[in-house]
Amino acid sequence: MSYMDVHEPAAKDSWEEMQEQEQDSTSGISSAQVRPLRQNFPLPLHTQPIPPLFEKSNVLVIGPTGSGKTLLVRTLAKVLDVPFSVSDATSFTQAGYVGEDVDMAIQRLLQAANYDPLRASMGIVYIDEVDKIARKAGGAGMEGSRDVGGEGVQQALLRMMEGSVVSVQAKGSAQAEIPPFGAPGRSRPGQRTPGAAKSDVYHIDTSNVLFILSGAFVGLDTIIKRRVAKGSIGFTAKLTSENPDSNSNGFLPFFTPNRSTPTNAFDLVDTSDLVKYGFIPEFISRLPSITTLSPLTVPDLRRILTEVKGSLVSQYTALFGYSGVEIRFTSAALDEICLKAAERGGGARGLRGIMESLLLEPMYEVPGSSVRHVLIKDTTVRGEEPPMYWSRGEGAAFWAAWADEEAIMKEKVR
Repeated sequence: MSYMDVHEPAAKDSWEEMQEQEQDSTSGISSAQVRPLRQNFPLPLHTQPIPPLFEKSNVLVIGPTGSGKTLLVRTLAKVLDVPFSVSDATSFTQAGYVGEDVDMAIQRLLQAANYDPLRASMGIVYIDEVDKIARKAGGAGMEGSRDVGGEGVQQALLRMMEGSVVSVQAKGSAQAEIPPFGAPGRSRPGQRTPGAAKSDVYHIDTSNVLFILSGAFVGLDTIIKRRVAKGSIGFTAKLTSENPDSNSNGFLPFFTPNRSTPTNAFDLVDTSDLVKYGFIPEFISRLPSITTLSPLTVPDLRRILTEVKGSLVSQYTALFGYSGVEIRFTSAALDEICLKAAERGGGARGLRGIMESLLLEPMYEVPGSSVRHVLIKDTTVRGEEPPMYWSRGEGAAFWAAWADEEAIMKEKVR
């Protein structure tokens, strides 16, 4: 209840009494019925600042293959509960040429949003292998031709990444059912069927769509080394290599031993390096956030192999379990698998190839046999010994052998 609600009735009654007294005192002449103007006394308003208009910041992720770029973006979309689409830049071409247009990325996003334009306008578009659309630096024959899969795709992505309205035609929309031949309502060939359903067209505003681009960028480390390592003289000078492609495994072999060497050359990437790699400046300027991923280390591979949800060890353990067989890996064997995967390259994808070649013989021999226990040791991973098998009723010997191997591994660690 406000102040005016309490005091207004009393003020009204007193005013009417004054009017009646004036009317009685005069000779039949009454004054005009003037009502007091109700005045509202608003509380002082504090001027609040207008919130700023937030804009998106598209991201460019640079990292070797198998480092988890796609999984990282997919997990981000799952946590934020927004639509998410994955596209491959290798199939993109300029509009009018054979291949996919860049609008296909928005069409996949619309499909992921269940054809909800409002929800699709706040999703995440992930374009992988974006380094494949770099400007081609060919010989004399290539300079006169149009680069429809490189610079042309970059030009097509400019307006979409900046923010525009993209018209997407939904595929597989409901079409008019054509009656059988001879039935009533059958139109002649070439005549348009009345009431035919038109394909739906959706308009998606990409102003709030986050674009995340990624790629391995093979050869970019060489460009970074040429920019960072400049020749000079002196005891603490940076020494350049005659062959810039030598020792390009992520280390910078241009410093004298008394200086610390970074382990990942991509951490020193600059926009000028990307322009030299083959991207136009307008395209790079629309990617304000540039981040890099380091190659997976042996401890990272060990966690992927054993700890994560749906790890390879749990998958193969369940696969052998369907046949009633128990398989175990020693700690030394798991470390040997991770070391082998790190040497082979390919990141987390290299683990499955090693596991397939390692378990090829057990997966062929064990199902349907009397074997009930399988043990994989480090010597098995190196190819020095075959896997160890135990039949039904020999579970105690199997667990004793596994415990002995673990005890030996603990002694080595100490």
